[in-house]
Amino acid sequence: MNQTRVLTVGAYERDNFGDLLFLLLTERYLTGCEIVAAAPFAADMTPLLDRRVVALGDALNDREFDVIWSVGGQIGGTTLESALRMSKSPAEYAAFRAADPVDKRALMRAALHGAELASPYIPTPGAFGRNAAAISVLNSVGIAGARGLAPHVREEVFEVLRTTDVVSVRDRESSDFLSRIGVRHTLAPDVVHAISLLEPYDPDPGSDVVVVQFSTRLLRRFGHERLARELVGSAHLGGLRIRLLMAGAASSHDSVEDLERVAEHVRALDAGREVEVLTDRRPLDIVHQIREARVVIGTSLHVRIIAAAYGLPRVTMRRAKPTRYATHWDAQMPFDVRIEDLGDAIGAALAAGTRAEVRAGSERLSRLADENVRAIAERVGELVERGLDVERKELAEHRQRRYRSIANRREACAVVTDVLRSELAEARRELELSRAEVERLRRRVPIRLRAR
Repeated sequence: MNQTRVLTVGAYERDNFGDLLFLLLTERYLTGCEIVAAAPFAADMTPLLDRRVVALGDALNDREFDVIWSVGGQIGGTTLESALRMSKSPAEYAAFRAADPVDKRALMRAALHGAELASPYIPTPGAFGRNAAAISVLNSVGIAGARGLAPHVREEVFEVLRTTDVVSVRDRESSDFLSRIGVRHTLAPDVVHAISLLEPYDPDPGSDVVVVQFSTRLLRRFGHERLARELVGSAHLGGLRIRLLMAGAASSHDSVEDLERVAEHVRALDAGREVEVLTDRRPLDIVHQIREARVVIGTSLHVRIIAAAYGLPRVTMRRAKPTRYATHWDAQMPFDVRIEDLGDAIGAALAAGTRAEVRAGSERLSRLADENVRAIAERVGELVERGLDVERKELAEHRQRRYRSIANRREACAVVTDVLRSELAEARRELELSRAEVERLRRRVPIRLRAR
């Protein structure tokens, strides 16, 4: 019997801890399958994943797959441009932003290797003839953001959702949204919770380590010194070694430079305090660092999920995504925490960590995540076994027919939009020139008056 060919789709063309874990954990449930990892933009991820990630469009155009499996993440509202911004260097993205609308479309098409993609991580099977009949899976995803997409992109994404074989979302907002548009789905914890079953480990309750992860955006909002003062001044962290960790080194995520500045402030405030900036970037190495802690503090959803999977006390700062998730799944540990409340939140987390019902809640999340992925894999196996029957052929034809209709409308709209955007850009340039001329004249007038 031939191996089942699975194309796994995710944001692993860049260094982001959670997205890379999605791939590694999903593969564990697909033993015996031939797996190809794809992202909208090709990338050499050998240092982190021991492989090259292929361009999604190339894979779908060049090969036939039995299964297209989007592995997870907040992908519903992610646009091609936002994916490009997070995946490319600031200089590359700046060059893209500076281009006129027509050139932007050409640059994006080149970055995608000419692929017909409306969404970077929710591919449209009907756009790729040889894969129109592929079994499609969306697991551990956040979808509600699709409501804010441009109209014709939104129309295509909605159509893909309605013809996807298995949809499993991780947040209540996405579940409610899918129910409103009539998409069958399940609501289950993020697959990363299952790591404690796949990689068992008994944490040391006497650990002398606190792991701290903070995004660049939040650090720059309230200051590196402020975080250092909160850590050093916390009575609950007295005597603990501070390990500063990055959840992602991609653009707009975390940075070594920011963590080094925090470490410098810690040393200035407490010369005897041991503080270390961790630079390990392989996903499972980061998991190992997190699970050795007594308490975990961060801004990343997946840093929190790893801590939850191993039953560790955890505190998550105020950010929309982890707050939305924790509200439904992990409300027994502090989340949505303001910097001024960090000390109290650490104390509350350490106290909660001693309660049996809190530990049982963490174990339940791991079990539910594991059971959900196993059920999906089993369903996919059943569909693969059925093969290309009449129902599957009809689905493929429907997908292709709907794609052509939507794509034609989107292309017509894009041409008009490009013209309008070019005219608007020209109007802005002319306005700037006019403002500059007015400013030049304004500066000359007082001189002439004084001369009289």
